[in-house]
Amino acid sequence: MSASSKKKLRKEQKAAAMTERQMAEQKEAKKLKIYTLSFWIVMALCVCLVAGLALRAPVVSLVRKATTAVIVGDHKLSAVELNYFYVDAINEYCNQYSSYLSYFLDTSKPLNEQDYDKESGTTWDEAFLDMALDSAKNTYALYDAAVEAGHKLSDDEQKAVDDLYANMDTYAEYYGYSSVNGYLKAFYGNGASEKSYCDYYEVTVLASSYYNAYTEDLRESYDDPDLREYEKDKMHEYNAYSYYSHYMSVDDFKTGGTKGEDGKITYSAEEIAAAEKALKEAAEKLAVSDNNTLDALNAAIKALEISMEKAESADKKDETDKKAETKTTTEEPTTDAADDKKEETSDDKKEESTDDKKEEDDKKYSKATENKDILYSKVTSAIQEWIKDAARKQGDIKAIPYETTSTDKDGKETKTLKGYYVVLFDECNDNTYALKNVRHLLVSFEGGTTDKNGNKTYSDTEKAAAKTKAEKFLEEWKKGDKTEDSFAELAKKNSTDTGSKENGGLYEDVYPGQMVEAFEDWCYDEARKPGDTGIVETTYGYHVMFFSGDSEVNYRDYMVTNDLLESEVNEWQEALNKAMTVTEKNTNHIDRDMILKSGS
Repeated sequence: MSASSKKKLRKEQKAAAMTERQMAEQKEAKKLKIYTLSFWIVMALCVCLVAGLALRAPVVSLVRKATTAVIVGDHKLSAVELNYFYVDAINEYCNQYSSYLSYFLDTSKPLNEQDYDKESGTTWDEAFLDMALDSAKNTYALYDAAVEAGHKLSDDEQKAVDDLYANMDTYAEYYGYSSVNGYLKAFYGNGASEKSYCDYYEVTVLASSYYNAYTEDLRESYDDPDLREYEKDKMHEYNAYSYYSHYMSVDDFKTGGTKGEDGKITYSAEEIAAAEKALKEAAEKLAVSDNNTLDALNAAIKALEISMEKAESADKKDETDKKAETKTTTEEPTTDAADDKKEETSDDKKEESTDDKKEEDDKKYSKATENKDILYSKVTSAIQEWIKDAARKQGDIKAIPYETTSTDKDGKETKTLKGYYVVLFDECNDNTYALKNVRHLLVSFEGGTTDKNGNKTYSDTEKAAAKTKAEKFLEEWKKGDKTEDSFAELAKKNSTDTGSKENGGLYEDVYPGQMVEAFEDWCYDEARKPGDTGIVETTYGYHVMFFSGDSEVNYRDYMVTNDLLESEVNEWQEALNKAMTVTEKNTNHIDRDMILKSGS
């Protein structure tokens, strides 16, 4: 695969732009509930849209503590304890949909006075309570499994918990509270206390730890036969495809129609059928073996559009002639002054060059769209079935209909033809190239100006300062023994990337779509070899780079492993949850009339 092909592949596969790894695998993060040890700290630092939570009708603490809200397995949860899950469910939702939250929720109104689903009559407090109950069920299912397995926190995990407890007073004081209890009550409502929160936290931490340990052990257990067995019936799902496509809409083939009072044109069933027939004929005329190269296909597309222009022009002329024949008065032929002027202008106008005309043609007429190294999951759904055929070869061309399906109130399905794709196949890539291992030292931009939307920009002077600093670090390393170990030590001391700093700036198994483009392009450069260094600019700052080498893992195996792991972990969790009972008791003392305070 060429360097340009790999670069295009990585662009198509970008799911996020980041230099600090948020999770081990993005795909798992989307589909699996990942617990982290740092969630309380994140909450304490207010990394969310919700700046505070207000209660319209505070409940007496003793009542909340004494009331059993729900029984999860063998665990009785008071209203206070369930409220921890409830508030965290709200916080998590607000984080996830922060950019769109205002479309769903009015932060000035109580949750129990806003519809989540008008059709069912569900309010937002009910929706969040359901999320809280699901979270409690998942958490205690994992917690019980951890206890039964005799699972213990690792030394690092236990240290993180101990450090958190040791610093809770500091967090509370930082946000203006005289005690941890005061802070927790402000965030979680009446009844919240340091002891009950720590109990809740320890359950979630153990559940998280066991989940992570189980997942990692499962991942480590896979060998090559496991991967090959899993992918055997879906080989195409891990391929990337290169092809050219041209979309033709049925709307472009509609003629006639009736204009309504609102200005909209409607078409009869006969007119629509005629348009669909004309579309199919045109698409199939393009998708012939004579057009099995890009140049030939583009030429055929141009010829088709020219013929359609002529047909449209002829139709307009016929319509004009018919209107003229129906006029009841005879008008004196006149010479349009604009026509005279146009003629003069035309006479005086310089003849365009052949190149100029060709350039105008290039802009005027459509061309097939290049789709280079597109993962199967990202291939247009209408053409997936055709393109995945293992017998598909370069030059194959096909006209493929694109239809939508609607269902009426009686369950009857209706298919509607929207258009046709004319697809020219180029090649299939099995994605067996190696992932990359790289170290970096990040020099973040300093200063900056923040606009009203919260976007920060940096001046040329500020950027230059960061670049100079990065260059000095690279020179410092070059004056030493110039080893990977010395680079790692330099990164540990100086990098501003908290995600990799303690590990000497190391990112292993860098996969397409994980890093920002410039960072990733440097890693995947065809000429890259172990020991290479360089400086790369991204939106985060300047990165002093060190290429450790190719990973032992290839991209295909990486994707197969993630899917296999996701499948088996989901199955494991479903079994745990199925065995866990949830009995709702009295949830009236949950903060269901909560108002979210928007802000920063």
